[in-house]
Amino acid sequence: MMKITARVITILFHPLVMPTLGLLLILNSGTYLTLLDPAAKRAVLFVMALGTFFFPLMMIPLLYYRNLISSLLDTTREQRFLPYLIILILYVITYSYFQRLPISRVIHGYVLSVSILLLLIMLVTFWFRICCHTAAVGGIAGLIFALILQYETPLQVSLAITFLGAGIVGTARLILGVQRPVEVYSGFLLGFGVVLTTLLVY
Repeated sequence: MMKITARVITILFHPLVMPTLGLLLILNSGTYLTLLDPAAKRAVLFVMALGTFFFPLMMIPLLYYRNLISSLLDTTREQRFLPYLIILILYVITYSYFQRLPISRVIHGYVLSVSILLLLIMLVTFWFRICCHTAAVGGIAGLIFALILQYETPLQVSLAITFLGAGIVGTARLILGVQRPVEVYSGFLLGFGVVLTTLLVY
């Protein structure tokens, strides 16, 4: 039963969901960004979901069918490079498209931070099987913390919930036996640090 619950949590908190979730959070953060026209909000969310969720998700079954990955949910360290490379290309294309839109630099910075995070995960994977799930949740935590620092937005409860979510996701990965504690912790710290730093510097 615990393994079934852990697998459900792994699917619900899949790393591909997090970029769109982060943008949704930005657009409803209580900052000036919430004043964006509702039609414009829907448009940018659609573009983000298309480039960072739907298109990458469509590639996974194709890679599985071609025997380039052995599982739809968990891949070995050696099998991760090609999916990451394809997804990174899609993320960079998404960032390039966002750069042409007359929207806040906060959104530009967030999309850039997601691409940088994936690039670093891809490079680290050559030596170390870092946990992408906790890296993605860590990125959300870094985003919330950046919004609190930059705009004094009262998102402390959201930050606490995100930390709790990271703990749940990390525990699920450990229960499934697909990650070690050091991979889970380092994933969260990398995600948190990259997104926070990118947004503060950008």
